[in-house]
Amino acid sequence: MAQLFSVVLSLSLSGALVGLLILLFRPLTGRFFAKKWTYYLWLLVIVRLLVPLHADINLMGYLSAELTAAVAGQTDADGAAEESVHEGTVPDVLQSEQRSTDSKVEKSAGTGIDHTETVQTVSNGETAGTAGSGTDEKTAGERWAQIFRVVSILWICGVLFAALKRFYVYRRFAKEVHAAGGPLTLEKVLYKSAEIQTRLGIGKTVPLYESTAINSPMLIGFWRPRIYLPQAMLAEFTGRENDICLVLHHEFVHYKRKDILYKWLFQAVLCVHWFNPLVYVFSRRFHVDCELACDETVLKLLSEEGRRAYGNVLLDVAQKHWSEDALSGNGGRMYSNVPAMTLLEEKSTLKERLHGIARYHRRGIVVGLCSAAAFILFFSVSVVCGAAGTERGLGETFAMGYRKGFMGLTEHFWEKSMWSQMWGDSFDLAQPIMVSSSGKAYRMYDDDALIAEDSESDCWRAWSYMGGDSSVNVSKFMLNGSDTLWILYANKETKFEVSSAFKLYDGRFKIVCVKPDQTVQTLNESGEGNTVKVTLPKGRNAIKIVGQKAKLEELDITYRALKKGDIDSIYVDENEEYAYQVLNGSRPFDLSRVKEALPHLEEEEISRLCRLAWQEEVVLSKDNWQELWIYSDENLTSQYLLEELQAGRISEFDSGILCAIAPYMKEETVSECFRCLLERGGVSGSDWEDIFIYSDSAKSAQYLAEALRRGGADSFDDQILDQICFRVSTRSLTDIVTALDKDQLSFEGLMEHVLPFVQRQEEAATCVCYYIDLGNVLSDEELRKIEGYLREQDFYRVVAYNGRGK
Repeated sequence: MAQLFSVVLSLSLSGALVGLLILLFRPLTGRFFAKKWTYYLWLLVIVRLLVPLHADINLMGYLSAELTAAVAGQTDADGAAEESVHEGTVPDVLQSEQRSTDSKVEKSAGTGIDHTETVQTVSNGETAGTAGSGTDEKTAGERWAQIFRVVSILWICGVLFAALKRFYVYRRFAKEVHAAGGPLTLEKVLYKSAEIQTRLGIGKTVPLYESTAINSPMLIGFWRPRIYLPQAMLAEFTGRENDICLVLHHEFVHYKRKDILYKWLFQAVLCVHWFNPLVYVFSRRFHVDCELACDETVLKLLSEEGRRAYGNVLLDVAQKHWSEDALSGNGGRMYSNVPAMTLLEEKSTLKERLHGIARYHRRGIVVGLCSAAAFILFFSVSVVCGAAGTERGLGETFAMGYRKGFMGLTEHFWEKSMWSQMWGDSFDLAQPIMVSSSGKAYRMYDDDALIAEDSESDCWRAWSYMGGDSSVNVSKFMLNGSDTLWILYANKETKFEVSSAFKLYDGRFKIVCVKPDQTVQTLNESGEGNTVKVTLPKGRNAIKIVGQKAKLEELDITYRALKKGDIDSIYVDENEEYAYQVLNGSRPFDLSRVKEALPHLEEEEISRLCRLAWQEEVVLSKDNWQELWIYSDENLTSQYLLEELQAGRISEFDSGILCAIAPYMKEETVSECFRCLLERGGVSGSDWEDIFIYSDSAKSAQYLAEALRRGGADSFDDQILDQICFRVSTRSLTDIVTALDKDQLSFEGLMEHVLPFVQRQEEAATCVCYYIDLGNVLSDEELRKIEGYLREQDFYRVVAYNGRGK
């Protein structure tokens, strides 16, 4: 226990140094670098506080060694001084007593008294005193060791108490919140929630609940996270579904980034280092940076007006739904450290978050490079600030005990890790291979004609398979059938060498070479290590492995001594070979086989395959589009796609496909594809928002306004404005509104989706006047409704303009 506590003390000091360094530079880095950068920088502090590892240069070890050497040097000096005093005193006493004795003997020679007894007494007294001093030093050392053991016990008790308390408080709080509410039933909010989750790439649906036990939206749960919304806030935001969606977007970003797990990790740090006050300071700044980073991620997808609306939502929640504590109910302060992600954790951080929203801007490449360099610097410092106690320096006893304990466990872990045990248990060569003895794969072993065909197997299992350029290494392998390792196209007769070895556990196994005339040459069937010189005729040659219920270990195959000028091309399997044949025009396009070859192809080659598929009008699903786009060269594929769209091809391309591949495209490319779709009239009503999220919103708004003015974009109306009003600037929104015709712009749409985003600006009056120009006349009641969105002078201008219509 003492050994472990000594390491924890060292970790606490080194982690504190790293954390203080982050706090020192935080005003500078927080101003110029991304908020996410500062947030994830706290991970270095967590690792430094929990992981007792260090580099060869170990600051903590050096300081500990210097301290130990200084203490040891002082002890040795004190001991030497004390010894010199004893050594100087005893002879002097002996000499003095001897002279006194001689004098007394001379003066009283006839008394018969032996005065040497006095000398013996003095000597014995000095010796006893010296022995007593050594005993005191030993007792003091034992006393300090005993105190350290008691402190270690207190520390572990504190860890257990802190962990149990935090778990108890969390469980109690989660039950209270869940018991005070139920599933959210607002259809508009649920629909918007599903859209946000899809846009963020969240595959698993996150449950939404409402509760009366909280005053701030929050994400709760470790294994099954849930989002809870306060009922009071839902009532206050009635009819403001867009504001609720901004709140949900914030919580979904927390869920997407696994912030709740990150927060639990910091809770573990607080439990282990409960005695270190700096850790609580770090925890508070960590939570602030978490919210700032989340805000920054949300702001990336919002326009200037959307960011303003997001800030207003934070203000509304703070002003109308904030009690003395962020969490209501009994013991609000008791729940202040519950591991949950809330929209507003502390009122004191609201100003900093609003300031971050106001000053938000995208970082450039230079800032990104500087932040990367700064991260490397902080990482280096955290590595250098290692833990003492992992080597000699904190004390011989502690260091040795720690090495025998923790380091011995570490060595055992890597020697036989839990992953190795897991795979070893599930990959058992003793288990039977369940295949049909009459199947083609089983009969292949004794039939050269079947071996010469394309590879086929009904059992292929490998553990620790490594293969590629010119070698294949497998620790354990099961095979029933055949598998191609390399296909070599020789432009003339050439020779090369194949070295192989394996240990056969059960069944039959061999390595063969299939020549262009379909003859099969066996290279190794015994498993003994050998090197075979193989003559490759001109044409297609294949190196294959064939097994019949084969179970083997330590398979190793390597080819070498191959002249590159004699080989036109080399493929790793038939699918890769097929893909290149498709590119050469010698084979038709088969999507299933092309998809199998994607991991083996270059990005540019996959881009060419995409263009070929579009030219041949191959039917592609949304998943096919995504998969091809991910593997291909983005710029080249985008170029090919725009060329085909502008040429009027790819008739199947619509807004649904664009939304599926937009996350993998550049914003400008999404906008150009959107322009092509507007010309075709192929934009679905549910895809407008996603398109504006992933595209250059200014360009997309320009293309939309141009299409509306020339009579295109028939499916667009003021209700669709609800999807894009957050994403575009005030000027762009005005351009779109002033391009709508009378059937596309209603007063309700003007009130709900236009004026709230251009309020009290010149564009607000422009939009209202345009609505009047379409032949509409505002009633007195309608004028009263719009009055709050206009500046005073603009309102009277609108009233006068409306009077002309009357």
